[in-house]
Amino acid sequence: MITRDRAWAKHTPSARMIEGVLREFALGQPRLERLNRYAQGRHDVLLRVKPEGLPNFRMPHAFGRYIAQMTAGFLVSQPVTYHSGKQESLTDFTRLLNAMDADAADVELAMDQAVFGRAVSLCFVSEDGPRVAALDPRSALVVYDDTVAHAPLFGVTITPRNDELGQVRGSDVTAYTARHILTYAGTPGGVSALTQVAEHGFARVPMVEYLNDEHARGDFEDVMPLMDAYDALESDRMNDRAQFADALLVLTGVMGVGTPENPTDFRSGMQRLRQDKTLSLPDSDARADWLVKTPLENDIDVLRNAIAADIHKFSMTPDFGDERFAGNVSGVAIQYKLFCLEQKMRIKERWFVRGLRERVRVLATWMAQHGMHAPDVRDLRIELTRALPDQSNQNPQ
Repeated sequence: MITRDRAWAKHTPSARMIEGVLREFALGQPRLERLNRYAQGRHDVLLRVKPEGLPNFRMPHAFGRYIAQMTAGFLVSQPVTYHSGKQESLTDFTRLLNAMDADAADVELAMDQAVFGRAVSLCFVSEDGPRVAALDPRSALVVYDDTVAHAPLFGVTITPRNDELGQVRGSDVTAYTARHILTYAGTPGGVSALTQVAEHGFARVPMVEYLNDEHARGDFEDVMPLMDAYDALESDRMNDRAQFADALLVLTGVMGVGTPENPTDFRSGMQRLRQDKTLSLPDSDARADWLVKTPLENDIDVLRNAIAADIHKFSMTPDFGDERFAGNVSGVAIQYKLFCLEQKMRIKERWFVRGLRERVRVLATWMAQHGMHAPDVRDLRIELTRALPDQSNQNPQ
């Protein structure tokens, strides 16, 4: 979380302040880029290099995407519902959310929250009224004041500026305060002077951040070393298989493999061995053996299963391909197996609802300005419903 003195809430952010904020944000860019790679299945194992001539299988396993999709889908498996003691105040708000297609944005935000540990949304006014969009967490951030309340001061987005060939020729930096949209021209060395000021139509900072937990860590971030170990183990297993197919033939008591016509022509002798698959040894003391590494398949399987189990255990994401989730298991039994995931969901839900509540505050300011019945956030209850197995389903006797 990036914070600044709350006294700046009364002032327009200067180019120098924006530049300082972006430099602080850039310190976390390598982490965000790596999380994005793992969510797309581009793991570090793909960077492995072997000497020329050796097999080099590089096999990433999509644990990261599995975990993120599982937790995000479990969090927003059903559309978000809003309840209030004054239901009539929700009529205009519900209609507005439907027009904004807010459910689709919520799914994107839940996925970003799971991958990056934080998601960012932007409310903006189009020709058809307010809209909401999920922003890329790698290029969007919210700056808060330094009080215990951490009220948002302003949000910042970074948009690359491309030429007609699609080459990046700079960037536009946009700051969203409680009233205005401020545009700065980005330069290779930082941020230049303010170039444009406009009103965004709301009375609060329209950018909202949705944290995953108090440390803003992704759902699979803690198990990335285990994922690397699993990738390396499986890749090396395939490398051993490939090397087994290309094993060396060791001749003991034989000077070489020649041909009857030319006993010293070892190269021709090896070609004949490859073609005829036969080998004549000079005497009983001579021996031919394959030089191979004997893989301990059982030990490898035990290690592979242990790593996979640890990935699911420490990410609190169950393996639904496990036999314990067979079709004849009762709903109550499955709920016990989902206990750890449910605890994780409760933490994610609290932070996600906190972001949704701030988004309601933003939209309520626009509704009040246009004579619509705006919901009272203090009287609003936000509910995320998850699809759970039917508890009435019991094991057949």
